[in-house]
Amino acid sequence: MSGTVGCLLIHGFAGDINDVLPLAKALREVGYQVECPTLEGHGTTRREMARSTRKDWLRSAEEGYKRLSMRSDKIVIIGFSMGGLLAFHLTTRYPVELLITINTPYKYWDVKEAMNYLREDFPTHSRRYIRSIGRIPISSMLEFRRLLSETKPLLGQIKTPYLLLQAKRDDTVHAISAQLLATSVDKSASPQITWYEHSNHMLLHGPDKEAAIAHILAALKERFPDSPVSV
Repeated sequence: MSGTVGCLLIHGFAGDINDVLPLAKALREVGYQVECPTLEGHGTTRREMARSTRKDWLRSAEEGYKRLSMRSDKIVIIGFSMGGLLAFHLTTRYPVELLITINTPYKYWDVKEAMNYLREDFPTHSRRYIRSIGRIPISSMLEFRRLLSETKPLLGQIKTPYLLLQAKRDDTVHAISAQLLATSVDKSASPQITWYEHSNHMLLHGPDKEAAIAHILAALKERFPDSPVSV
């Protein structure tokens, strides 16, 4: 297992592993160890979602880290959307070689601002928001807000090399979040933002998907040139 690199992929709020599946497949294909935990209460029913808390979500991510660490020497954490918030918590608790967040919030989404983003193509995207509003319990939304509030004070502790991917047309997270996150972590993390012009929040399923995945693979190859994978 010497030198083995493992990637922990954490999906977003009210989502599931499909959020990050294209990236997970690409990482596995070139030989990285991959772990994609399903967060407690996610991917099931509205009732199960309501029963889960931010602490349960963090525990799910933490258990994923521990499973991955059993078969990897070096851990990379990649968090999509809220998964990035959980990634910050893990990075302050456990050894992490590289931290990557994708469309992770600093400023949270609200209906009024989302509508401004969606005016150009509202018929296409509105259904997703209507479905989300119907299936996400208010208690879960409050848990997300609490998680965001509890994460911000931790950012100054982040010294792990840090890459941010942010879609400029993000219709869920304020795109300025990437800049706010980059300026909030410790300078030693050397945060680097890569912007994507054409995608909305689901970056790994949008028109910039291949570019985003290629960027992450290249970053891993640069960071771990001697890792036993066939990149």
